[in-house]
Amino acid sequence: MWAFKIVGTLEKVVEQFRTPWGYALSVLTYKQKHGQWKSITWTNEQVAATAIATPVSGGSIELTDLFFSALKATGSTVTLTLTDGTNTETLITVLLTNEAARLTHSVSGRMKGWRDAVLKYAVTGANSSGSITVGYIKNTKPESQPYDVWNSER
Repeated sequence: MWAFKIVGTLEKVVEQFRTPWGYALSVLTYKQKHGQWKSITWTNEQVAATAIATPVSGGSIELTDLFFSALKATGSTVTLTLTDGTNTETLITVLLTNEAARLTHSVSGRMKGWRDAVLKYAVTGANSSGSITVGYIKNTKPESQPYDVWNSER
């Protein structure tokens, strides 16, 4: 039998799991419990807007981590956006010129998209190589807002 009290934020998930020494109780954040990740790479090619993470129907994507790395190139641009097909918001645009680009960011705020917004990347200029890895959570429909509400609250 477990008895416990969580003090502070209520955004915790309690999980029981079995170890070689018996059962243990773990208190995790929502991001630790439900986080997913996906990685993409490109090599010397132009890439049209391509989905990295797609929400469940009516849901939204919440970014938890972002890793970006690209070799130096001349005249290439990499863009990361959220779009639902009607509304598009640019998260980051990286212009690759004379230096390699590297970015690592652990999101501590709620970088959450709106209902049905897909996380996409695009590469213009066919002479760059790199990779993007994103950590994210798929939120359900009740936790997600339509674009106009989302836009007014940010």
